[in-house]
Formats: sequence, C-alpha cells, structure tokens
Amino acid sequence: MNRTTSPKTARRGAFAAALGLAAAMTLTGATTTSAAPEETRAKPAPAPVVSKTLSEGDTSLPFAIKADDNRRFVYRKLTVQPGATGGWHTHAGEQVAVIKSGVLTRYDKDCKPHVYRAGDALVEPAEPTDVHIGINEGKKPLVLYVVDLLPQGAPVATPAANPGCANLPN
Repeated sequence: MNRTTSPKTARRGAFAAALGLAAAMTLTGATTTSAAPEETRAKPAPAPVVSKTLSEGDTSLPFAIKADDNRRFVYRKLTVQPGATGGWHTHAGEQVAVIKSGVLTRYDKDCKPHVYRAGDALVEPAEPTDVHIGINEGKKPLVLYVVDLLPQGAPVATPAANPGCANLPN
C-alpha cells in the first residue's frame, strides 16, 4: 500500500482481485478442490444377490395349499393399532402370515381366542365357512407380513357377519 491509498481502498482492490480470479476459474473450468466430481468417483458394485429377511415365524398347525387355477400373489405389511380389527371375514385364497411384532388375537366362529405373538406364523384357509376376526388386544401396534394366494379377481378378504360371538365386535 502506498501513501496515497487508504486501507479501505486497498481492501476493495483485494476483494475485486479475488472476485475476478474466482470468475476466471469458473469460466475456464478450474477448480480449487482436488476431489473428483461425484459422477466420476468409482462406486462400489452392488452385490449380485441381496436377501433381507423381513420377518420369520413358526407354526405347528396343519395346513394345506392347493390351487387348480391361476393365482395372484399379494405381499402386504399390515400394521394394526391397539384395539383395532379388520372385522369378521373369510378368504377366497389361502393367506400365510408371520407376526413381526405385537400380539394378534384371532377368534373363529367358536368365539375362543387364539393368540399369536412375534415369531409365530399362521395359515388362513381358503374356506368360505371359516369366518374369523383378528384383533389387536395389546398395547402396542401389531405388525404382520402377509402373503395372499388369491384366485384371479378375488379380494384379499370378504366381509362376513359376526357368527354369534356376543362379546366381540360386529
């Protein structure tokens, strides 16, 4: 800085020089970092096959699955809040379920509770007379994974009337 230049003027000059240098670098494609652009960095190759178990369960109940016609498979995750139910219903196709967390209480037309906990599995039969209801009678959300094996065009469940269980929802 010479005697005729004030400190304020010198700072303005330095700022202008830095701004000019940044503009020149931008126009010429220069960069101040040594890292390669995101798209040119080597990315790890994905694993050839990845399998993640979402839930698993065991059952000792007998079951049979038989399909003479085409079937549509529907894979669902159901979350049932405490006190909630899907209502009385039947299934046109088999349903395989695994309880991930929480507790499912299932009532058949006999009105007796059948309790399933995390790690349990069950198979709902494809039977129009198997009227049942599932209720989350616990204090935490119930999470279950379900595979429906449906005849073409069939819904996952068909509503049904309460079979006479006075202490259960209609």
